[in-house]
Amino acid sequence: MIKLTRYPHNPILIPEEKNEWEKSGAYNGCIAKLNDIYHLLYRGLSSTKTSVIAHATGEDFLNFSGREILIKPDRNWDRYGCEDPRVTQLGEDYYIFYTGLSNQPLTPDGIKICMAKTKDFNNFEKHPVTTFNSKAMALFPEKIAGKYAALLTVSTDRPPLPAKICLAYFNSESDIYSKDYWEDWFSRQDEFSLSLLRDPSHQVELGAPPIKTEAGWLFIYSYTTNYYTNDKVFGIEAALLDLNNPHNIIGRSSEAMLTPEADYELYGEVPRVVFPSGALIEGNTLWVYYGAADTCICLASCKVDLLIKDLIISKP
Repeated sequence: MIKLTRYPHNPILIPEEKNEWEKSGAYNGCIAKLNDIYHLLYRGLSSTKTSVIAHATGEDFLNFSGREILIKPDRNWDRYGCEDPRVTQLGEDYYIFYTGLSNQPLTPDGIKICMAKTKDFNNFEKHPVTTFNSKAMALFPEKIAGKYAALLTVSTDRPPLPAKICLAYFNSESDIYSKDYWEDWFSRQDEFSLSLLRDPSHQVELGAPPIKTEAGWLFIYSYTTNYYTNDKVFGIEAALLDLNNPHNIIGRSSEAMLTPEADYELYGEVPRVVFPSGALIEGNTLWVYYGAADTCICLASCKVDLLIKDLIISKP
């Protein structure tokens, strides 16, 4: 299986001591582009361990400045924290999905997906999304068979119940934050689940929003082996989904493309973690943005054509 190569100047973003809201961590970044400016959305963790969605910009996809809080806890569904944004452009709008924490002490029922919609990264329309324990949702960048489509991770915090990455289709944007829609969807969730787990003791979680290639939808996800033990190993993997029917897996990783090895991955707020959260393709190179040790943002890359070839060969 092809491996990701770490960017030699990692980390590309580290916590800024002067910003109380990201003093303990600046990690799990997702990338978007607007008017030739790259927008990096990420999780800022304060010294009191409260999370916000933060924002930095750059003229290229490697260097960022102008940090600020973009989305903060201010609604009953995210009042104790906003975590891990995934952003997708669809038409003129940018859809930002994030994990909202709604209770304290924290329970699985207080961990759900929320959404913020914007055209300019200045003005936002916010909504609660799922009605059940879930994280890591991302919209496809175009409609599929005339419908909005998304990937999300269900039951991320209910061990020993394994998490599942699932598909969801919406006839209209309002379905995305419809309580009735999600209650019906949740009752039939097994119909929408992607077969990615190699063992029920492992854990999967969606990483980056899916990217369209000629061969299929490429998406990067987190795969953790021995998740319920002290010997868990976080890894980054990839899958290729059919362009017209993303439930059809054309190919997927047979093993991790990256596991914690570098010092900045082994030591930090949560040691020995690599967690993918964003990706983009420049030319024939896939760049994966990932959180390292829940502290900083790093980059790793590989050739797109070689990865796709590997994924198809490794078809389950």
